[in-house]
Amino acid sequence: MVPQRVIIVEDEYLVALDVEAVLQSMGVETVVIATTLGQARQAVEQDGADCVLLDVSLTDGTSYEFARGLREVGIPFGFVSGYGDTTGFPDDLSHSPLLGKPFGENEIMDFVLRLVGMPHDAVDAVKE
Repeated sequence: MVPQRVIIVEDEYLVALDVEAVLQSMGVETVVIATTLGQARQAVEQDGADCVLLDVSLTDGTSYEFARGLREVGIPFGFVSGYGDTTGFPDDLSHSPLLGKPFGENEIMDFVLRLVGMPHDAVDAVKE
């Protein structure tokens, strides 16, 4: 099932708009763009999320602590970042899903669908 509410935590607004367009094209009903950790926290507290896409470095800090909070409440998340791998991540987040920038439309679709646990054949069906 395609997630219905996705929060994009990204301080580069044009990148967030590109991701939003891809999510809408795949049927995501509500996409919330948060450019700061404060906005992201408020968005999750207000209406929750089916999954959250996190840039690592934001204007008001890194998103590691926020990611830990998402994990505690069971909201799937993944990092979308210019970091090529999770080598510099804190140990407890080093195995978190990571999509490196730049990415293509199909890559972001696959990433989101895998975050919410869709099997591979269902991922292919959504993209068609």
